[in-house]
Amino acid sequence: MSERVVVGTRGSKLALAQTAKVVEKLKERYDVKIKIIKSTGDIMKDRPLYEFKGSGAFVRTLEHALIRGEIDIAVHSYKDIPSKMLEGVTVSAVLERDSPCDAFIARDGSTLDEIKPNAVIGTSSLRRRAQLSLYRADLKFENIRGNVDTRLRKLREGLYDAIILAEAGLIRLGLSVEYQRLPIERFVPSANQGIIAVQTRRGEEDLVLFMNHKDTWLEAEVERAVMKELGIGCAIPAGIYAECKGKVRLIVQIIKDGKEFRVDEDLSRTDAVEEAKEIAKNLKSELGLGTD
Repeated sequence: MSERVVVGTRGSKLALAQTAKVVEKLKERYDVKIKIIKSTGDIMKDRPLYEFKGSGAFVRTLEHALIRGEIDIAVHSYKDIPSKMLEGVTVSAVLERDSPCDAFIARDGSTLDEIKPNAVIGTSSLRRRAQLSLYRADLKFENIRGNVDTRLRKLREGLYDAIILAEAGLIRLGLSVEYQRLPIERFVPSANQGIIAVQTRRGEEDLVLFMNHKDTWLEAEVERAVMKELGIGCAIPAGIYAECKGKVRLIVQIIKDGKEFRVDEDLSRTDAVEEAKEIAKNLKSELGLGTD
């Protein structure tokens, strides 16, 4: 008889779609039970995410459930996991990365270049606001929270002229929505966007190591090394993206006081994480970023 494992997840359609991808692989080896758990981020929907200040609004409740032994595995969007996890918990595997890009969805089907002057864009992400403001200074912004369906409904109801979502979420949900994929070079995504992470308790990594995608793992490690070295969370507009194709390409975009600072360099695959840390250290010094 197969060993039973309990998989913890949030209850949104997107979270369940992500969990289904992990469960499909787990079922090759285990008897799998899914347990839905509500997180702080699900309950406090009236606050923009940057106000949680790196507290892991969608993560901590699941990590506590892991520590208490209520679940054996937790599934997350990796970009939701803060640099510092709870003691005794670790990310043990990642699935192959889906699209890291942002999707620009306008109510009238316009592109970012075409949308009317002073259009209202729904996004609670400081990164997305800063990037769009650099490109189109006339745009206005309003906070938006809720799951993907809720955000699309608010767009259709006319609360916004356009919204920004992660393309990976649209793909995972199988939604047929007209959108513009924003180019990575100009609109650098947040660290780990498009990556599904699988957490376990420390010492139990072997439960899921078989599903780990090595190139995506290296991309995630490089991006998180930069994020940790810079000492920033959602409260500072920053895009951090690594891509493994032979060498590892690293793009970092930070927007401070309306000015853009960029790094675009190739790293060696063997020393990519250490090289990324050094780049981030230099960038942190150049920007005068604190250690908070």
